[in-house]
Amino acid sequence: SNVEMDNKERAYQAWLGYYNSNKKVGKDKRKLVDLANEFSRSMGLDTPPAVASLVLGKMGLRNVPGLRSK
Repeated sequence: SNVEMDNKERAYQAWLGYYNSNKKVGKDKRKLVDLANEFSRSMGLDTPPAVASLVLGKMGLRNVPGLRSK
């Protein structure tokens, strides 16, 4: 709870990027997003942070349910 929101957002995006490139986890995009949102809840966030739509596009995650874009 003492971590700034900006750092939590960056951690969420980094988590998505890392596990998206992992062959086991990143294969199923919906499962990946579910796990990422669970990670965000573990950081104390009720709503997952929004990620830039350009970044989501580069990750191949645009329009995956459960992600918020900005």
